[in-house]
Amino acid sequence: MVTVATRPEPGSKVALEIEVPAAEVDHAFATAYRHVAERTAVPGFRPGKAPRHVIDRFVGRATVVAEAVEHLINDSYDAALGQATIIPLDQPEVDLDPATVSEGVAVRFTATVAVRPEVKLGAYTGFAFTLEPVVITDEQTEAVITDLREQQSTLRPADGRGAAKGDVAAVKFVGTIDGEPFDGGSSDRLPLIIGEDRMIPGWEDQIVGMTIDGEKGFEISFPDDYRVEELRGKRAHFDVTLLDLRERILPDLDDEFAKSVGDLTTLDELRAEIRDALEKRGADDARHHFADRIIDFATTNATVELPEVMIANEIEIMRDELRNRLAQQRIGMEQYLEMARQSPEELAIELREPASRRVKTLLVLSAIAEKEGIDASDAEIDAEIASQLGRYGDEPRLSEYLTSRRGRSYLRMTLRNRTLVDTLIDRALGTDTTAAETAPPVSESNDTTE
Repeated sequence: MVTVATRPEPGSKVALEIEVPAAEVDHAFATAYRHVAERTAVPGFRPGKAPRHVIDRFVGRATVVAEAVEHLINDSYDAALGQATIIPLDQPEVDLDPATVSEGVAVRFTATVAVRPEVKLGAYTGFAFTLEPVVITDEQTEAVITDLREQQSTLRPADGRGAAKGDVAAVKFVGTIDGEPFDGGSSDRLPLIIGEDRMIPGWEDQIVGMTIDGEKGFEISFPDDYRVEELRGKRAHFDVTLLDLRERILPDLDDEFAKSVGDLTTLDELRAEIRDALEKRGADDARHHFADRIIDFATTNATVELPEVMIANEIEIMRDELRNRLAQQRIGMEQYLEMARQSPEELAIELREPASRRVKTLLVLSAIAEKEGIDASDAEIDAEIASQLGRYGDEPRLSEYLTSRRGRSYLRMTLRNRTLVDTLIDRALGTDTTAAETAPPVSESNDTTE
């Protein structure tokens, strides 16, 4: 049986001093000889049947030893992890001289791995801020009702008058800079709602007052922060023709309108339902904002040295998140980088700071959860795995990750941090029913068991 001793190393690392008994070394050599023989064509022998001394002469003893060492390290390292109960953050750095490995002799080697660093907690309770109350005004309720009416509006020709804000128009225009047309500066027919400011600031204001078939020329400057760098701050001339103009006709604001919106009978019921929904959404938003402030307070007051491997992993996660968001818009990563005029390396540099913040936040919350005695059970982790597989489909790679030791560790951390934040909020609001004082003491130093 493999034996292991651990010792801490600088930079949030742990060295595992592993001893492999002679019997397991012999097993690694037997496996190596079998695999080498199976893939080596030796004249006069069927595949896999060449004896060891022939294999040594034919492929060389060094080849067999190298394969035996690989099997030895993989098997014994996994066994050592199980005994040491640590969660490595990356692949180990192994110190083993193959020249010391031979059959019938126990092997000792060292595997050094990065682990979760020590977190020195500061204050995470007793903050001066609190949850900000939500106040829903009549104006907010009426704004929702206006949106609902606009969704049911109809259009009719706006004859005999000039264009006004809120009208639906169709325009033809040609734009030039220094007398020369530019990309995106012209259209034969562009529909727009005057006042929604789809165009550059001030452009739609020039349409107000125009009549159908009317023409107008004007000059306007692009903003200094315009999305197209070549056009920033440039002065452009536009010739515009108003092709069509229609006004929106809103439904009457009465009980019949309320009935058309939902299972309601009166306009007052509609207003009450909208106000209730706004209050619930506002309360959720206020709670999320309060949670963000608590997390920022705790993270700011804590001290931790962030392992480079955790930052690098988080950058990759954020890159994948960006790739998924772009895919939803049918934009590829290469296309995005071209539009942003960024290289992959520049994107990684841009993501480094937010990735570091996320890593520190996760580490600090985990340390607080340990101090508070908050954890996630195996049953809760299993339920979360089932929920995610049900939500995203039983995809083999996702299933393999979620059910792996690393995946379950990540889910455990996520679930317990969620519970922790709820606990801190409820405690601050005086609604926490748990007795934090009775929680078992947990050291703030690094407990690599996750």
